[in-house]
Amino acid sequence: MAISTNDFCPCGSGDKIRFCCGSDMAKDLEKLSSGIEGEQYIATLKKIDGLIEEKGNLGCLLALRGIALMATGQIDEAQQNALEFLDIEPENSTAWAQRAITSADEPHKVMEYVQRCLEHSSTEQIPQLILPAIQGVTDALFASGNLFAAFSHLTLASAISRGNQQAVMRMFQFVQNPDYPLLLKQRLPLPSKSDDVPYAKAYDEISELSRRGAWFLALDQAEDLLEQNNGDQTLLKAIAVLNTYLGQDEGAEAWREYITTIDSSSDDAIEAEAYAQMLENQSNPDVQPINRVSYNIADLDKVQELLVASDQARLVPSPDYSNEDPENPPPRNIFVITDRPQPESGAHLTLEEVPKGIASIYLFGKQTDREARIELVPSSIGGEQAAGEILADIANGNLGKPDSTEEISQVPVLTDAMAWNPVFPDDTPQDKIQALSLEHRHTSLLETFPKIKLAALDDMTPEEASVDFEARIKLDACLLIIESNLQCRDHNATLNEVRTLLSLKPIEAVDPTDVDLDQIPDIRLARYDVKKLSTQQLGDVYQRCFFVGFRRGFINAAREIIERDEKPEHVNMPDVYAALLESLDSIEGRLELVEQAKAEVIALGESPAAWLLREIPLRLMNQEAQTASNLIRKLETDHINEPGIAEQLYGLLVQMGVMNPDGTRATSAGPSSGQSEGGIWTPGSDSNNDADSEGSGLWIPD
Repeated sequence: MAISTNDFCPCGSGDKIRFCCGSDMAKDLEKLSSGIEGEQYIATLKKIDGLIEEKGNLGCLLALRGIALMATGQIDEAQQNALEFLDIEPENSTAWAQRAITSADEPHKVMEYVQRCLEHSSTEQIPQLILPAIQGVTDALFASGNLFAAFSHLTLASAISRGNQQAVMRMFQFVQNPDYPLLLKQRLPLPSKSDDVPYAKAYDEISELSRRGAWFLALDQAEDLLEQNNGDQTLLKAIAVLNTYLGQDEGAEAWREYITTIDSSSDDAIEAEAYAQMLENQSNPDVQPINRVSYNIADLDKVQELLVASDQARLVPSPDYSNEDPENPPPRNIFVITDRPQPESGAHLTLEEVPKGIASIYLFGKQTDREARIELVPSSIGGEQAAGEILADIANGNLGKPDSTEEISQVPVLTDAMAWNPVFPDDTPQDKIQALSLEHRHTSLLETFPKIKLAALDDMTPEEASVDFEARIKLDACLLIIESNLQCRDHNATLNEVRTLLSLKPIEAVDPTDVDLDQIPDIRLARYDVKKLSTQQLGDVYQRCFFVGFRRGFINAAREIIERDEKPEHVNMPDVYAALLESLDSIEGRLELVEQAKAEVIALGESPAAWLLREIPLRLMNQEAQTASNLIRKLETDHINEPGIAEQLYGLLVQMGVMNPDGTRATSAGPSSGQSEGGIWTPGSDSNNDADSEGSGLWIPD
């Protein structure tokens, strides 16, 4: 690669070579860069070491040396190189990037190195190593549990990569994961300043630093400004936001200081308290231990027989318990024990009759240095005693006393108290399971939740906090977090009934007239009356909510989009139909939506193949095997050569059990061989039968 003195110096200073440390060695730098690009790292390292011996420790040489050392896996040497680099250029962004990549320090310290890199980088030239440095610290922060800082750096990496597909997909996978709280994933911009504030220029600099991701430096400058403008609302919120970007404990106090400047019953205040609670829970989670209890067993076979015969134990058929260590083999069998006997049928089961799994039982055979044993892992905090008593009853005198107790995990108090571990009879209909699950959630929210002592409420119960004036905002925030998390999974979920029970103000629909939705956080978007949104606003709400996985928001918007004649131009209509499809309960409703979607894509001049694929299982569920066969025929004759369609079709047929993973038919029996109505017919199974004449058979391609 040709390098001229007008190119940026590889040291990362942001200066051109002719004005930097490589001014008299452009040809050498060109050869070194070419060697690295050609992956000739060892030879390049020798040349760099020779130049360093001749010219001394120059930034450009140390920068290239660090890249070559990391590429050859010489991490210790690369780390020492980064320290030497920083010794001569302590404000060099590339040196700090190398320090971050090679460091074995704890994640928060590595985040400081990344932040120093960002502080010293320029908008004109982003260091080559900044992206891997950010990606590395993002992984470390996720692993350490600092989700706020991890998500902030993940967002930054996506922005810096400028459309890099891998970075965008990683970001999208995170925000679409309903296990992550909505407050964590939603946009959290710095507050806008008033035009007449005396610190306008300084605040613009803070905003620019924040945009670049230099949040530590932006925070330092905001705190300095606050000392000169004591109690300023904008600065207080900016400090809270920047602390949140960094996932720092100080953020909780900063949010609560901001609350003192606004109406404590406002949405802003409740959301600020919610951020404070989440930051506190991140560093000091409200958890309790789960203990594993071990029992030595003289006759393991006898205990296994008793467990198999018991109506309060169920064998786990295919336990996912891989262990390749010969010294610690996997359990012989695993059982779940329940709090009551298993009913004969689940067809008419009530909530009170559902058996709940209270422990998992692991059976281990005798090992060289250890007797046969049973390990009991309770399903809930403090559940080992009750589970142990049931196990002892089942074992009928063959259990003995506990040999050891060991803490194996910690679970959140609220999650544990609200958890449900149902063990349904095998014949329980799916719609019955779903109805009972919703009934349990409703009951636990109204009856269990109000009586749980929570650290977020200063160890009060929701009932106690509801009558404590200072604690009510904490309760409102706690409910907001729970509700928004539920609504990322279930668009129908709402906690207004709980709010009413606790004498709190319910969340009501809001008129969006004269509201600038760009200034509204994602968590509030589902509250606006979609019928009063403009077409542009409706599309914006749909897209924003869909991006962060806020089901309640994007389902509400999708329904309205479908109803309107005028569609938002910036919204992909097939995506809207797809988002809406899973929200419908009835098969008939889904099929109707599929027909609308097919008509829509055909009108747009696009292929309906994706919707034909969605339609096949729905037709089968609706006992329309012939229609499903016709759809498969149409896909093979008209769409099979479209990208991905063949793979999706055969994947669908395997999933339905029609074909084997190796491409062979799962059955070769045709209608004439005695197959019952609704069975599967495949070409070649009976040459005397015409597929089109069979109203019950399902045709699949050869």
